[in-house]
Amino acid sequence: MLLRALMMFCVVALCAQTAAAANPHTIREGDFQRVVSLGSPVVSPDGKVAVLEVTRIAWNDDRRKTDLVAVDLKTGAQRVLTYDRKGLSDAAFSPDGTRLAFIADNGTGDDAASQVFVMPLDGGDARPVTDAKAGVDAFSWRPDSEAIAYAAPEPKPDRKGTDKYRDSFVFTTEPIVAHERPMPAHLYVVGASGGHADQLTSGSQSVVTGGSGLSWSADGRTILFTVAPDAILNDESYSHVVLLDVATKRMRALTGHTAWETNPRFSPDGKHIAYVYSNGDDQVNLTQLYVTTSAGGAGTPITAPFDRDVYDYAWTPDSKALLFKAPDRTEIALVRAPLDGALQRIDVGEVNVASALPGALSADGTFAFTATSTKQPQELYVRSASGGVRKLTNFNDAIAQLQLAPSQRVTFKTSMGVEGDGVLVTPPGFSPARKYPLVVYIHGGPTSSSTQTFDFWAQVMAARGWLVLRPNYRGSDDLGIAYQHAVFEDPEAGPGKDIISAVDAVRARGIVDDSRIAVSGWSYGGIMTAWMISKYHIWKAAVSGASVNDWYTDYGVADDSLADIGLFRGSPYVGDNAADWRRASAIVYAKDVTTPVLILSDVGDNRDPFATSSMYWRALRDNHKDATLRVWPVSGHFPRDPVRAADVYHYWIDYVAQHFR
Repeated sequence: MLLRALMMFCVVALCAQTAAAANPHTIREGDFQRVVSLGSPVVSPDGKVAVLEVTRIAWNDDRRKTDLVAVDLKTGAQRVLTYDRKGLSDAAFSPDGTRLAFIADNGTGDDAASQVFVMPLDGGDARPVTDAKAGVDAFSWRPDSEAIAYAAPEPKPDRKGTDKYRDSFVFTTEPIVAHERPMPAHLYVVGASGGHADQLTSGSQSVVTGGSGLSWSADGRTILFTVAPDAILNDESYSHVVLLDVATKRMRALTGHTAWETNPRFSPDGKHIAYVYSNGDDQVNLTQLYVTTSAGGAGTPITAPFDRDVYDYAWTPDSKALLFKAPDRTEIALVRAPLDGALQRIDVGEVNVASALPGALSADGTFAFTATSTKQPQELYVRSASGGVRKLTNFNDAIAQLQLAPSQRVTFKTSMGVEGDGVLVTPPGFSPARKYPLVVYIHGGPTSSSTQTFDFWAQVMAARGWLVLRPNYRGSDDLGIAYQHAVFEDPEAGPGKDIISAVDAVRARGIVDDSRIAVSGWSYGGIMTAWMISKYHIWKAAVSGASVNDWYTDYGVADDSLADIGLFRGSPYVGDNAADWRRASAIVYAKDVTTPVLILSDVGDNRDPFATSSMYWRALRDNHKDATLRVWPVSGHFPRDPVRAADVYHYWIDYVAQHFR
């Protein structure tokens, strides 16, 4: 009876799956719970296996569960290496291929700290090899596989008695909500089996790990990394690359630059060094990949001919070239840069590479990566040395089988006289003979771009029967440095003209219901939304999330004041600069707003502080405008937990829907 019941259950389940596949519904908000996120894969030295983090949502617990999964690159067979480890990140094979290291939390509760774990690949449990009181930020295997370099913040002083309450500190460029001065991170080396760690750096300078890393020379005598004058996030702009002699612990600068250097890596043969550099604030200056040697000097900007920001890069195993990612129109380009020769675009098919490149290439030319397209959520792919590309996983099949919306690249003329572009997502079943509501969905940055990749919430909007326009306004990084730099001293008026030109280009197709057009965005997208409702009055509704509505105030309280200066001529407190900052602030034009607006923010946002959202709401209220301010009582620029993250978009989309009725 049990066997028969089980067989009947399987038949019913199979029929249900077949019916669902035959009649997939359009995507819904609740499908967010089923989205699987994938980390960046690393490939074993023999090119046979890729390991990556696979994260699923535990909705009722409002958290994400992450497993470390090994995928056979020939068969696609999977093996789970670790289950639901908190803080899991940065998996890396030992150079000899016998072990795998990763960062994860060790312990529970308030005593938990991120440590480096090492797992033997021939069987056995992962064990921590570091014991950093304040946790580990980054690590790198020594080429002989016998030791690991890692960066960790200094632990806070252990204060006793009344000293526990003597916690004042000298405040400089921290965000206004800071409660303490951050401790600098230092470099250590520990054996691959654990034991005593040798501290290699000290003092007030801090090892930079965000967007950077640690790189060993081929002989294991030198470590290459990036330092900043302190651990304050804002001051990471003053970062530069250094080489450290492990034996003497002496450090020297690689180039004469004093800022904007990051992400240095030795070539596998140790003869060259690559690093990323921008000649000034990277919002308005091109981020390029340079190649030099350990002898020093700036070297050559090897990616300059491509005229696009470098997002990420890796050396090829033969040390003859670098592979880098860069935005190009509405795609993410994958480009090979030989040390001698012309740049070569690498074909990976109809998808865009989403994952990081370091560790993803093996000696035999195998390249593993995660990728997406408009209608394809993230999956693992492999490209062979001969150029063939295969999709290996189906983690997101439940989403991919829904009725998803297609997209197309759209272009428009800008007031700069150049052609701008963007992505237009059209509803499932779209007909050019009909008119549809239009939602303008503005990307953040501004140094970013909208690409034809999978965007869950754009899909949800399109499933409601809306056109979704994601314009690449000036300041976007997909059309070259002239377009990107055009936002300098014009952070909103010029971009606003581009956005309205993109809207007009879509309206000219005769597919837009002009009585139902909305504008929305988060971060710089929120900034531009507030600007657009001040200067243009075609909108039925607006949603402005995490917006800087008063640049003057933002400069004084945010965690990235140097980035603010990068958009203007200088400090608002110097000379007559304040007029420029005021002119670009949406709060100045609150009286001109005619559009109902929903303002969203985290109360603990250090990047685009809640203070300016609150100020903007008060300015709108005092001018008798239709404005609602909804906030989340959490820290960060966007809620990190899945329930609140989905909540943001629930209120966002619902607000637009109410005004489209």
